[in-house]
Amino acid sequence: MSAAGRVCVTVALLLGLVAACGSDDDTRSTAPVNPEAGPITEIVRTRVAEQDLTSAVYGVWRGGEQIALGALGESPVGVSATPDMRVRVGQPMEPMLSTVLWRLDGEGVVDLDEPIARWLPDFPRADVITPRMLANSTSGIADYVTEPEFLKIFEENPIRAWTAAQLLDRATARPPVFEPGTDWAYAHSDLVVLGEVLQNATGKPLGALLAEHIFDPLGMRASEVVLDPVIDAPYLHGYTNERNLFEDSTFWNPTAFLHSGNMNAPVADIGRWVRALATGELLTPEQFDQMMAPSTAGLGPLTPDRYFAFGVLHLADWIYMNPSYGGYFGVALHDTRTTTTIIVYTTPGPTSPSDNTAIPIGTALAGLLVPDRPPAVPGG
Repeated sequence: MSAAGRVCVTVALLLGLVAACGSDDDTRSTAPVNPEAGPITEIVRTRVAEQDLTSAVYGVWRGGEQIALGALGESPVGVSATPDMRVRVGQPMEPMLSTVLWRLDGEGVVDLDEPIARWLPDFPRADVITPRMLANSTSGIADYVTEPEFLKIFEENPIRAWTAAQLLDRATARPPVFEPGTDWAYAHSDLVVLGEVLQNATGKPLGALLAEHIFDPLGMRASEVVLDPVIDAPYLHGYTNERNLFEDSTFWNPTAFLHSGNMNAPVADIGRWVRALATGELLTPEQFDQMMAPSTAGLGPLTPDRYFAFGVLHLADWIYMNPSYGGYFGVALHDTRTTTTIIVYTTPGPTSPSDNTAIPIGTALAGLLVPDRPPAVPGG
C-alpha cells in the first residue's frame, strides 16, 4: 500500500526517568530508574526485535511525572538512536488546529459555526461548511489522499512540494461524499481547509499560530511546523519499502499532508502536547468539555464510547492517535482516568510488517500500565 493510502486507512481502521539509548545490545541509563522503566524498556526491546524495526523512540508519563524516555535501534543504520531525535509528527498535529480554533473562537476572531465563506469565499459549499465541521470531519469534502491523480504524483515523486491550492484541487476533483454536517468521514482535506481558514482569519501562517498558542505556552522548544523536507538534527531517519525497495524516506516532503502532519518534534514534546490536550491545559473548562464531548456520536459508525471529534479519536477512557507517513509510524495514547500518557514512534526495517508497527508497542505498554482497562485498539 502507498504511504498516502496508508495514512487514510490507518485512521479508518479505528472505526471497523530512564533514558534507554542505542542498539538492541546497547541499552544504557542516564537518569534515576523508575521501577516501571525496566519492564517498559523490555517490552519495547522485544517488539523492536519481533518486528525487525530499524529504531523506536518512546516516552511514558503519569500526570507530569516522566516514567520512561528512551530509544532503541539505529538511526541512521549503524548509528545509535537517541530519545531526543525529532520525528515527523503526523496526526497529533490535527487537534492542535482544533485547539487554536477554540482559542480564536474565545477571542472572537473565528466563530466555530460561521460558514467559511467569510475566509474562503471561492471554496465549494463555503456558504454551508463551518470550522466546526472541518475539525470534526463532518464537512463531506472528499479526501484528497485517496484521489487517483494525487496518489500517482505522490508515488512518482514523494519529495515534491505541495501547496494548499494544489491539494484542494485534488480534493474537489471528486464530488462531496455527503451534505455538510449530515455524516462523518475522515478526510485530510478538512485539515487543509481549516488551516487556510485559520491563516486567513488571523493573517498569520499556521506555524506562527501553533507557536503562539501551543509550542511556546507548553515549552515545546524543539517543535516546529515545516514547509519543506528539512528536519533539524538530531532526527530519526525514516525508512520504507512502500515503493518496492527499502529506502531512506526521511526527506520525503511533508507538505503532502499540509496542516495535518507537516511538523517535526521529539517524543518528549509530543508527550507534553498530548498531556496538555487531554487535560484542557490550554482551554477554558467550558471549551475543554465541548472539545472532548461525543458531539459526533450517531454519525456514521461513531458512538458515545468510540468517536472522533476535533482531531481526537476516543476509545472509552482513552485518547488515541495513530500517525503514519513515509517511514514513520506512531501511536499516542492517554488514559483519562490514570493520566497515563504513552508515545511511541518507530521506523521499519527491510522485513517489517506493512502495518503501523508502533501500535503493538503502545498497546502492550498500555496493558502493562493500565492492566484492568487496556484500550481496545484495532491492530494492537
